[in-house]
Amino acid sequence: MGSEPKPKAPSKAKRRRKTPEEFVDYIIWIESWDWSYSLSLNNDRRAVDPYHEFRHLQISGRLLHPKGLKTDRVEITLLPSYDMLPLIRKERQPRCAGSLDVHDDRIAGLVSIPMDALPPILQMLMGDHFRIVEMRGSRFRYHQAFCNSFRLEMKLDKDDLPEGVELPR
Repeated sequence: MGSEPKPKAPSKAKRRRKTPEEFVDYIIWIESWDWSYSLSLNNDRRAVDPYHEFRHLQISGRLLHPKGLKTDRVEITLLPSYDMLPLIRKERQPRCAGSLDVHDDRIAGLVSIPMDALPPILQMLMGDHFRIVEMRGSRFRYHQAFCNSFRLEMKLDKDDLPEGVELPR
């Protein structure tokens, strides 16, 4: 029982490099919006706050880009959050700025925003100034896309639009 060299383990198959993620601009024309507010007692066992406050802003519109999805109806829900305030959010390591989910009849978006951003956004919507939502993120995979940016815009220049996209008047 001498010291024979150990047989080499079979070499692992070469690993493929992960293809770089392709980002897509999701451009939504705003057609309507709705805001709701509720306040109730917080009945959670370990409640940090005795009240449960819920406010959210829902923006509805039509997806202008990309084309070819099941539907072009979009509902984006903006959730004001204390966790997004500057001192608190420094501790976070977010995976995304928002997400989009494809359902049979619509695309539902969810975006957390800083609590103090809600009043100016509402003012701009009331004045009919914001017309476009732009979210940039991954392509849909398993009916979901994660977005790394979210914008509300009054207008977009032709240079900012993907080729072939026309804004309604």
